[in-house]
Amino acid sequence: MVIELNRNELSYPPPPGVIEAARKGLQGINRYATAREIAGLKSALSGYCGIAEEFIFVTSGVEILLGQLIQLFARKGGIVIIDPTFFIIARVAESLKTGLRKVRLMRPSLDLPMEPLIAEARDAALVVIDSPNNPTGRLLLDQESTRKICESTKGLLLVDESYCEFAGFSVIDMVKDYSNLIVTRTMSKAFGLAGLKVGYMAAAEDVLRELSSLEVALRPTTPSAYATVAALKDIEYMKNNVALVGKERERVSGAASAMGVEVYPSSTNFLLMRTSQTNAARKLKDLGVIVFDPSNQFSSQFIRVSIGTPDENNIFLSALEKVLAME
Repeated sequence: MVIELNRNELSYPPPPGVIEAARKGLQGINRYATAREIAGLKSALSGYCGIAEEFIFVTSGVEILLGQLIQLFARKGGIVIIDPTFFIIARVAESLKTGLRKVRLMRPSLDLPMEPLIAEARDAALVVIDSPNNPTGRLLLDQESTRKICESTKGLLLVDESYCEFAGFSVIDMVKDYSNLIVTRTMSKAFGLAGLKVGYMAAAEDVLRELSSLEVALRPTTPSAYATVAALKDIEYMKNNVALVGKERERVSGAASAMGVEVYPSSTNFLLMRTSQTNAARKLKDLGVIVFDPSNQFSSQFIRVSIGTPDENNIFLSALEKVLAME
C-alpha cells in the first residue's frame, strides 16, 4: 500500500450535495460552460470573498492562471519572486527571457525580508509572492506589508493565496484600494475540489481587461462550475475540514518533533520538516510513503508532507520513525 502525501490535497471528500451538483453538470458536457453559468459562479465567489463580481476572473485551475499572469505581465519588465516559492511560479519565471530577481526568505525564521524585497520591487514589472508560502507553510504577508509593497513598486503585486482558508487570513479585499494588486486562489485545497481544477483571481478592471481575450479559453468546465457553486453554499463543511486538518497538523507536528525532527510552523495543510537523514524523501518512498522532496530548494534532509487522514498520518509517522533509525 502506497500513501501519497506529496500534493497537498484535502484528504476528505466534498459533501454529497457537491458531488450531486458535479453529476448534474455532466449532463451538459457536450457543451462548453455558458456565460450564464460562469456568471453564476462569479456571483457565488463574490459572495464568498466579499468583493464585487467585476473584480473576479475564473479559470480552469490556479496553476494555469499563475502561468498566464506571469507570462503576460513579466514581459513588460523585470520580475521579482521569493525563494523558495511554489514550483510553478519559479518554473515559469525562470523560462522567460526577462530580468528575474529572487529574494531569499530569511534564515532560520523563513520570514519575508521586507527591505530587500521593496528595494528589488521598485522598478519591477511584477512581484510574485505566495502567502502562505509553498513549501515553507509560512504566512508571509499581512495588510501592512501588502500595502507597503503595492505603494513601493511601479508594477504589479501578485499574491497567490491558495492556502488562505487554512491560514484564516486574506488580503483579497485590498484589490478595491490598490489597482496594482492581484490575488489568486483555488478551490483545490480547503474545498477539496482538486480533481475539478477551478482557480480564480481578484484584480482591478485594468488588469482583468488584459486577460479578456483569454476568458473563454480559460473557463472551467460545466461540472466544475456546478460543483463550485454548491461547495460555496456549504462553507461550514469546508470550515470543519479545515479544523480537522489543523488538529491533525498539530498532532503530526508534535509527534515528529518528539522524534527530534525540526518542524517549521505552518499556516497550510502541509508541514516542512528537517530530518537528520540525507535523502529523507527517497527513504520514505522506499517504505511506501510519498512526500514532496524539496531538496532543490533546501538540503536532502528536508521533506514537505501533506496532512492526510489520521490513519494516513499514523502510517507516515511510523515510516518516519523507521527512517530516523537508519544508519
